Amino acid sequence: MTTRILTSIALAGLLAACAGDRSEQIARQNAADHQACLDLGFTEGTEDYGNCRLKLREIRAMEQNSRSSGNVGVGIGIGIGL
Repeated sequence: MTTRILTSIALAGLLAACAGDRSEQIARQNAADHQACLDLGFTEGTEDYGNCRLKLREIRAMEQNSRSSGNVGVGIGIGIGL
């Protein structure tokens, strides 16, 4: 019983640590995007600044999709995704 409780506490701690890392990563990315748009000459709060931020997000999504596209194959209707 005690082992089960300790295991649950350890698992909860690990999950919390992972969530914290993701939050920090998002905050760092937002700060980098903000600075990149300012460096490009956009003024925070303007439509052009918003478009800059959206474009950076779009580019990141396209890069992520291109990295994961190696998992796609061609087949005839039936396949196993591993």
